[in-house]
Amino acid sequence: MTDYEPAFQAYENLTPLDPAARPVAVLVAGVPGAGKSTLAEGLARELRAAVFSTDWQLGALTPFRVLTEENQLPLAEMMMVGALARQVQLGLDVALDAPGHEVEVRERYRRVAESLGARFVGVECVCSDPEVHRSRVEGRDRGIPGWRPTVPWTHVQRMQGLWEAWPEPHLVMDSAEQDAETMLKLTLEAVSAARAA
Repeated sequence: MTDYEPAFQAYENLTPLDPAARPVAVLVAGVPGAGKSTLAEGLARELRAAVFSTDWQLGALTPFRVLTEENQLPLAEMMMVGALARQVQLGLDVALDAPGHEVEVRERYRRVAESLGARFVGVECVCSDPEVHRSRVEGRDRGIPGWRPTVPWTHVQRMQGLWEAWPEPHLVMDSAEQDAETMLKLTLEAVSAARAA
């Protein structure tokens, strides 16, 4: 257990404000350039839901010079968990745009969502064509205030090496094989099925 794990666990002890509400929390995870932000933002528009992004959280913190290599992901995860918890506590749908490369982190998002009565949908975004993936990463500028426009291809490769297999049932979307519209349609179908379950 990390020294900040009790702070994460506190969110699991919250009470939903409307126990009858059944919001949906969608985690869209994957390495940079795999299509997760496009999908998460599309979901937010279709569901009229909030979308929270790890990179936007980190960009907002950059001017305060508090980020280090050791704390930037835990800080972003804490902010994401807090935002997730409050949205579903209010009975509102939410989309999370996060790396989610560790089982522990994905499980934390799921536990917090379900403890507050939300249905949880996990989506893993991949890009099976390395050339397409690399050109996408190297040619983009995401326009996030305070944050870098993109990452080096070596960072993407490192993140792929850190990816921990996702043992729970979840969607896998391949942005090299499926266009953004198809990925969104399939994810919305999963959201509808979760709502009906």
